[in-house]
Amino acid sequence: MHVYESRAQPLDFSSFLIDTQEDYLVAMFSIDIEEFEKIQKALHDGNKISMICTIKLKRHRTLFWNKNIQEKTIEVDMAKDLLSEEYMIKFPDKTYTLKKLQEDSFDALFENISIKLAPLEELMPQRDYRLHIGIRVISKDVPQWIKSTLFFLSWDVVPEVRYEKEFSF
Repeated sequence: MHVYESRAQPLDFSSFLIDTQEDYLVAMFSIDIEEFEKIQKALHDGNKISMICTIKLKRHRTLFWNKNIQEKTIEVDMAKDLLSEEYMIKFPDKTYTLKKLQEDSFDALFENISIKLAPLEELMPQRDYRLHIGIRVISKDVPQWIKSTLFFLSWDVVPEVRYEKEFSF
């Protein structure tokens, strides 16, 4: 008899949908951070970390490779200010400051994320599309020469999680 450990994903999606807004195709979702303790420890130890979200929109084709329509990378930088003891969470369009790093207030920052994918005129009606999303949390303090030398080690604080959604337009 074998016993296997069951583990939840370190990062998970909720409220995931694709919609149109202002002549754009938009992805809306929330990121549930299951391994908050790892992020909290890294920030408390003074490490600078970053959540990197890579989004690829592709048109599905039967006989050829899928065609890339749009590719975006969004980076959320996180750090602890050692003088003020405050946590800085910097999204591309806004910076948040937290006095204490508590799971509820941290998770609330990653709710209802909305990302413009592509103008509607670039999409062809009655076609199938695929949306690929990869999310990981990395340490930004590791020098490049160490990463190159120890290429076989992972420098991820939270390992990458990938999602794929197929839809018709």
